Amino acid sequence: MTSKSHIDTISVSNEPNGEVMFEGEFGGLVKIEFIEGIILQITGENGVFRIDLTEKELSHGLSKKKQS
Repeated sequence: MTSKSHIDTISVSNEPNGEVMFEGEFGGLVKIEFIEGIILQITGENGVFRIDLTEKELSHGLSKKKQS
């Protein structure tokens, strides 16, 4: 994020394979892309968000949602 004022909440679990929650004002969407096919990068007006997620994992998750 370009400023701490854009971040509302950050929470990280102490458990192995725990969850991370991030809330804030991302701004308008600028760009979505995969970096080396293994990191989903979402760029907004107020910052960049990177997720360890492959294209295959994203496609699989989206196809499951369409089936329900």
